[in-house]
Amino acid sequence: MKKTLLALTLAISMSAPAFAQDFAMGEETKGLKVKISDDTDFSLRIRLQPRFDSGDIIASEDGKSYESETDMYLRRVRLEMNGKLMPNLKYELTFEADKNGIRGKDSASKSNVPMIQYAYLDYKFDDAANLRFGKAKLPFSRASLTSSSKQLLIERPVSTEAAKKLFDDYYQTNAMLHGNFAEGVIAYNLAMADGWENGNYLNGKDDKDGKVFKADPLYVARVEVSPPGFVEKGKSDAWLGQGKHVTLGLSYAAEKSIEYSTYNGAASDDSEDRTLMGADISAHFGGLTLQGEYTAWKIDYSKAGKDAREPKGWYAQAGYFIPGMNMEPVARYEVYDQDSNAVSTADDTEEKVRTVGVNWYGKGHSFKIGANWVHSEYGDDAKSDVSVKGSDEDSRDVYQVQAQLYF
Repeated sequence: MKKTLLALTLAISMSAPAFAQDFAMGEETKGLKVKISDDTDFSLRIRLQPRFDSGDIIASEDGKSYESETDMYLRRVRLEMNGKLMPNLKYELTFEADKNGIRGKDSASKSNVPMIQYAYLDYKFDDAANLRFGKAKLPFSRASLTSSSKQLLIERPVSTEAAKKLFDDYYQTNAMLHGNFAEGVIAYNLAMADGWENGNYLNGKDDKDGKVFKADPLYVARVEVSPPGFVEKGKSDAWLGQGKHVTLGLSYAAEKSIEYSTYNGAASDDSEDRTLMGADISAHFGGLTLQGEYTAWKIDYSKAGKDAREPKGWYAQAGYFIPGMNMEPVARYEVYDQDSNAVSTADDTEEKVRTVGVNWYGKGHSFKIGANWVHSEYGDDAKSDVSVKGSDEDSRDVYQVQAQLYF
């Protein structure tokens, strides 16, 4: 499989100069925009991400090891509508039909029915004070806040993806006050959301601790600081050799008194407090892109004798854009400890992931192709996202190829 990835990389490298003549870097496609009046407009965009995966992507028939398989599907299908309703009032409505056609563990939870991903209004009082209300991302984690259309690698880090599940849904209805000072040198986000909804099961429907029937509101805060002259204009993992930025981000989120019934539906006095802290730094100087993030969270149980769960993880990633060829070699190393507060110090709950690959940009982020090799190693007590019951396998390799059409 390594030879397959190498051959694909060479093919992209050889074809890049020819395609670059037909798809000049220039301005990326911005979709269809209609100006209704001086103060109102409407924009429409479509994004498709065809995907090919190969390698250890399913469990063997006996469920004790990985089995080599291939899968082709649409990783993301998005229909985006946004614009201005009136002066200072923006809106966004986005539909998703992600992982369309995928097989394996995610297929049962996905259907071909489009779902609403974003639906919000955002009113600007001043640069320092904007109020957004509706369904949108919760404001924590640099990797998660960056649009998947501008990721450096095909998938986000495993630790930040796990953290997104801490408060039920990363995309949920919330009210957020946000703004910036000194031309973006300091930016902030303060949000309040529902958090865990009544009737939803903690950690999935198979969680033996039951389902939620009451919870306090969720509060999230994030601050970003940049040196003057190094303020990032929007968020991107890959700037394709343009501009520069340095940004330090700090995040905190908390939801207290999440009360739940037992698995059979009986009432109980059990509850949880959930908190998250994160720090991230990102920078780019021309073609060089650097990013790192640390995230730690805690699930504190009221039940006597039940130890708190404390996952944590970090990653570091880099890429370098080569002009002319429009190629970008990329790499990431990450460590995710699924429970740093495991009962026994001998418990090994770490997951280590090494990812290397290459991106080719036909027309910036409007048309691009990425190829990644992902090598994951699991401690004896760490769980893979593919259910393997035994300890026959402590590592897996997955080869990913993904294209993006964004118009």
